[in-house]
Amino acid sequence: MKFHTLYIKGIAAALLLGAAASPAAAKSPHSTLPQLKARNISFYTADSIMHVDYDFDLSDISLGSNERVTLTPVLAGEGDSIVLQPVVVNGRNAAIKYEREESQRVPGATVLQYRKGQQLSWSGSAEFPYEQWMELSRLNVHEDLCGCGVLQEQASLPFGDEFDNRPAPAMVMTFLQPVVEATKARAEEGSAFVDYVVNKTNILPDYRNNRAEIRKITATIDLVKNDPLVSITEINIHGYASPEGSYKNNARLAEGRAASLKNYVKSLYTLSDRLFTSTSTPEDWAGLRRLVEKSTLADKEAILGVIDSDMEPDAKDAALKTRFPQSYRTMLADMYPALRHSDYTVKYVVRPLTIEETIEVMKVSPKNASLQEMFLVAQSYEPGSDEFNEAMSIAVATYPDDPVANLNAAIAALNAQQWDAARGYLAKAGQSGEAQQARGMLAMHDGDFDAAQSYLEAAQAAGVEDAAFNLTILDRARKLAAQNRTTK
Repeated sequence: MKFHTLYIKGIAAALLLGAAASPAAAKSPHSTLPQLKARNISFYTADSIMHVDYDFDLSDISLGSNERVTLTPVLAGEGDSIVLQPVVVNGRNAAIKYEREESQRVPGATVLQYRKGQQLSWSGSAEFPYEQWMELSRLNVHEDLCGCGVLQEQASLPFGDEFDNRPAPAMVMTFLQPVVEATKARAEEGSAFVDYVVNKTNILPDYRNNRAEIRKITATIDLVKNDPLVSITEINIHGYASPEGSYKNNARLAEGRAASLKNYVKSLYTLSDRLFTSTSTPEDWAGLRRLVEKSTLADKEAILGVIDSDMEPDAKDAALKTRFPQSYRTMLADMYPALRHSDYTVKYVVRPLTIEETIEVMKVSPKNASLQEMFLVAQSYEPGSDEFNEAMSIAVATYPDDPVANLNAAIAALNAQQWDAARGYLAKAGQSGEAQQARGMLAMHDGDFDAAQSYLEAAQAAGVEDAAFNLTILDRARKLAAQNRTTK
């Protein structure tokens, strides 16, 4: 075993290893180690410096007047050790000889005199650069009864608890299996601005920009219709009119134009007639409110007050026209045209997907895969691998408000030590026991051990199986934090 020379508080604690004892050296015929009492032994590191403090009560040892014992504390770890400052305890006559004869002395030692019935204590401290072998170490006390100085041949006993600075194991987090989506109902939506002749409802495909606007609708239908994994369940056209003019006439125009556009689109396909429906909103006051709210109109707040009022639609439009004539002209020119639109929705269902199909769908149209199908894809990869983490990321990006998607993404981020990402996901992970447990892991990393304790206890109360084990990890982390300090 390798031993080091150590300076403690300016005193060289060098031992003469293997040196022969002086013939005149005093001896103690019995071991004093069983009578030693450790009142305090502590270890901690600070800024890469190892600190050892020890305090022993020697009052119960027994020495004759001519007897002497040398006690040497040694910090011992895996494959290495450091010798600390020894103490020499002399009986009365041995103490006199120790002072008179230089050959009796142990370099760097603390010297004490034993007196029967009197309190006798021995304490010390040491500090030295922290090395890897100290990660698991303890304080042993060696006893030299013969005065030979050979440390390897001396009796020794361990005192105090072992210094265990090994990193705490990672907490165990279990990913949650999402609920199977019985029917994967999806929809593609958009808006088309098809123009009509004033007060007319019949559609003219070549009128103004109608071809391009109708192409928006057919492109969406074709996208869904040509996907072999899906089946269309409804194609709805919802027509809106702007608020100017009478509400009764606007209701007629909105309903008639929606039906006309529906019938025209239907004529372009051989799909079942029952798939095509039309609905309408006579005047798009909600759309007008959004546009006004984003505008810089001088009368914006007052205009919003009229829009939000309980007045009948025709009275609202009249009030806007008479109270805010300049702003009304601006609205007519810049806002009302955008309120004459036809929203279209293509509803469809996606059949259950195999893992291979889900992998492809996640690349091009991830919303057509269920959260559960994405989870199965992730589970087909090694946890923590790039492919696994990518699958979890796509899942939470596709279902950003789903608690299970956020929890699984948070656990993946925690395992990858991506603490800020985990923090964001956990904000939307719900209040399940598993989510509380994950918050406990993040709090432990942040050093907020009390919060971590509360989260993990809540998880345990909720029946999370791993919570009890993770509480032991938290205890370990507390201990490590206490024994690894910083002075900066």
